[in-house]
Amino acid sequence: MTDNKRNSDTFRIILLGTGSPRPNLERHHPAALVQWGEDRQMLVDAGDGVVTQLLAADIPLNQVHNVVLTHMHWDHILGYPAFVWGSWNSGRLKLTVTGPEGTSAMHHQLVESYYQEQAEWAIDLGFPRAGWDDITVRDVPVGWSETIANCLVEAGPVYHPPMHALAYRFNYQGRSLVVTGDTAMCDELTEFCRGIDVLVIDACAAAPAPDLPPARRQLIERLHEFHASPQDCIDIAAKAGVAKVVLTHHLPGVTPEFDALDYAGEVVIGADLDVINI
Repeated sequence: MTDNKRNSDTFRIILLGTGSPRPNLERHHPAALVQWGEDRQMLVDAGDGVVTQLLAADIPLNQVHNVVLTHMHWDHILGYPAFVWGSWNSGRLKLTVTGPEGTSAMHHQLVESYYQEQAEWAIDLGFPRAGWDDITVRDVPVGWSETIANCLVEAGPVYHPPMHALAYRFNYQGRSLVVTGDTAMCDELTEFCRGIDVLVIDACAAAPAPDLPPARRQLIERLHEFHASPQDCIDIAAKAGVAKVVLTHHLPGVTPEFDALDYAGEVVIGADLDVINI
């Protein structure tokens, strides 16, 4: 359980899900919660199990009023409708959702289009209309930024074809964090991360185990076309002068392998419910 004592200096990320699309009992689908100051927080991605993981981290669902999504791949958004419903049922009255092109369409298809009639039924029972109707969803490009309670949030570039995808940088009281979502190695991301304190990055493209069936080996090897390898993550952190790199988006049963001799910072292999202070 997370220590929820916070003050104006608090700046941290809770890794809610550090797994890959393949279901795994040890690692949930991708999601994280960035917290800053005494009471502000933002959910980054909402993979399957995100509601359970927020509760496991002792986070009141009704207090999460901001969500950013990195892209629309199913393992990053499958828990999104559950979060919208669960947080509304828990008393949330407002929500702002930000993401790349396709975010508004996703919200319409997965939430409004399918569940509007059920929401009206719940409202008729006594649930407040605010919290369902008062959801702002917006598609934003690379370069978007907004300051929320003294934290500057910026959208940056990643390489994850064929999806529209974004990374997010959080800047608070002279400290900085980047959460990439899914990405292969690219120079634009390296520049976006230059000089930051913590980088939480997709390390999905680990080398396949030699005893895997050939078809499975070939599939995993192809992941490197649109995901970073653990070594790529270390190299990006070294080039960008990142103080700490946190590897996430792990395949089941895989231990990331890398050479960090030329990297002066700290390497963390992220696990579900880890709390990383910035």
